[in-house]
Amino acid sequence: MMKRFTLLILSLILVFILAACGGNNNNNASPVKDKPATTNDKDSAPAVVASEDPITLKIIHWQNEGTNVFYEAFNKKFTEKYPHITVDYTTVPSDATYDQLQQTRINANDTDLLAIKSGFASVPQDWSPGAQDPLWKQWIDSGLIADLSNEGFIDNYNQVDVENSTTYNGKVYGINLGKVSFSGLFYNKTIFADHGLAVPTTWDEFTKVVGDLKAKGIEPLAFAGKDVWPINLAVQGLQASIHDDQLGYIKGLWDGSTKWTDPVALEVLDKTQWMMENAISGFMGIDYGSLPGLFAAGKVAMIADGSWDAPAIASANPDLKFGYFPIPGSNDAAKNKDLAGKYDMSWMVLEKAKNKDAALKWLAMHSETEHYTDFTNASGFLPTQDNIPVNSEFIKELAPNLENFKLAWDQLFINRQNVGEYAGGSSVHGEFLAPAGPIKTSMELAEKSQKDWDAAK
Repeated sequence: MMKRFTLLILSLILVFILAACGGNNNNNASPVKDKPATTNDKDSAPAVVASEDPITLKIIHWQNEGTNVFYEAFNKKFTEKYPHITVDYTTVPSDATYDQLQQTRINANDTDLLAIKSGFASVPQDWSPGAQDPLWKQWIDSGLIADLSNEGFIDNYNQVDVENSTTYNGKVYGINLGKVSFSGLFYNKTIFADHGLAVPTTWDEFTKVVGDLKAKGIEPLAFAGKDVWPINLAVQGLQASIHDDQLGYIKGLWDGSTKWTDPVALEVLDKTQWMMENAISGFMGIDYGSLPGLFAAGKVAMIADGSWDAPAIASANPDLKFGYFPIPGSNDAAKNKDLAGKYDMSWMVLEKAKNKDAALKWLAMHSETEHYTDFTNASGFLPTQDNIPVNSEFIKELAPNLENFKLAWDQLFINRQNVGEYAGGSSVHGEFLAPAGPIKTSMELAEKSQKDWDAAK
């Protein structure tokens, strides 16, 4: 009896177990979505997990103290907001070294973000047949640069500036962070005031200021000649005030109606040579990184440089009182009033960047008003976002010279391919003239430039 009772109980237990197991097939069963997610579920959370995996955002940039200091602080804030992202921020000198780094990194797809030194200028036109495309255009045409047109942070920027700076074929391929002038001279206000000197507004006034400073034993002017390219900042300052129509002259070079030997071109070279002849001794040994410190130490009254270096000067000597004025190449003060320059630093994202999403997050955060304002005040750029409060008294003082801001020569010039050294690149090469170089006269340099230009036709 006991055995049969025990078997009965076991049988009943087995029935209940089978009924419980079979219950999952009825209409009251829990839906599949209630079961715990596994790594094999297509719609589960691995994307979120992956986004939190440690990554390194690679950024390349050139050396400039004001902006570099800003980015060191900004990158720290960025990694605090996105702790899984490490920022590898690489800087090299702003010369051929950076150009080479750009090309090397792009070819290897070994960066996520890169800066270019301008907006999208000098695009070949119908009047410049056979002109070589700038590198940024070659990169975009090759599909190497990401289209940012639909990114929300683009709306933070002035749409006219977006159109003029980083728009190509109707699409936006970068963000431009500001405009700069490089057609002027920094001057030491204390030196000028102590010696009763006023800011010159004509060429004759300028030469008199230089002469008065020299008579008092004060070095009037300095260039960063060791790096060569800074000499041509002064050249472009002269071009902006001497040429009545720079673009018209450039077009004329292509159709032969103007020449490198024209009087207006010779005047630019003559005045460039005069400035170098009256510069500090040994200026060809001064590198660009040392120029702000030389000026900040009061060892020279004026330096040829871009407005972007104002923060570096202020950092080198916070007590220094300094300003900036257009190089007055003409004896018509009205022609000398306006500063010329360019859209400066523009950030672009590689289309196949390994960390593209992180790069877009970086640009979005950079474009927020708070951070963009900090950047503007650190860099000394003229903002490309509206209603940005500028703290710099230096920038505020430039306002009268910025009302009719114009693009400088190197933003307008379109060169022929395979042109020789005397007409190559994007600038007129004043550095070939004595005392910087071996050529004695402006006419000799102009003739060599014309010969190179004609040979490349």
